[in-house]
Amino acid sequence: MTTGNREDYLINILRLTEGENTTKTTELAVYMSVSPASVTEMLKALANEGLVEYERYHGVKLTEEGLAYARQIRKKHHVLENFLINVLNVDRMTAHEEACRLEHALSEESAIKMCQMMGTQVDSDCQSCSVPCKAASSAGTNITASLSDLNPGEHGVISHLRNNDSRVIKKLIMMGFVPGRELTLDSSLPEENMTVVCVENSVVALTADLASSVFIDTAE
Repeated sequence: MTTGNREDYLINILRLTEGENTTKTTELAVYMSVSPASVTEMLKALANEGLVEYERYHGVKLTEEGLAYARQIRKKHHVLENFLINVLNVDRMTAHEEACRLEHALSEESAIKMCQMMGTQVDSDCQSCSVPCKAASSAGTNITASLSDLNPGEHGVISHLRNNDSRVIKKLIMMGFVPGRELTLDSSLPEENMTVVCVENSVVALTADLASSVFIDTAE
């Protein structure tokens, strides 16, 4: 495991090269606002770890291992940014700055859970995720249906939330619909366009729009 400082180098090399090209030491130094000498020292260390290919005067590029690692870090950064902005109402500049600090400490497990709460893939770096994204597609998973398609008495575990409106996701989270929690459909009231469910120890009534945004995994 590399330090936060080394992770900053990996993610910035990725930003400059997208994992396909080589970037010059001077370009990286300017981009990160550090001295060329500091860049050279760090690149040598990263090369020794097998995370970059570095040749003096020719530049640096990420190895396969380094590329996967850098994508994982950048994904965490974007997950944090999205969560801070869309769930906590943090302004974009503050969200970016805080994500830069927190991305090094956030575990992969926590990043996955945050993604499931927000209900959308953050970007192409999701390909580096260790768990297939249920929020993006239910193909190949054990998800049977959205909450609105369940029958009274059926139960399961909340898999993920999915809605293009972040306000809907935020409202569901505040109501207790958090991935991983057990849920049972109590009753459906078609004439009132409402669904009544038990989440943990609470009984909640949802409109059809909200119910269709909650997805349930009924696998034992």
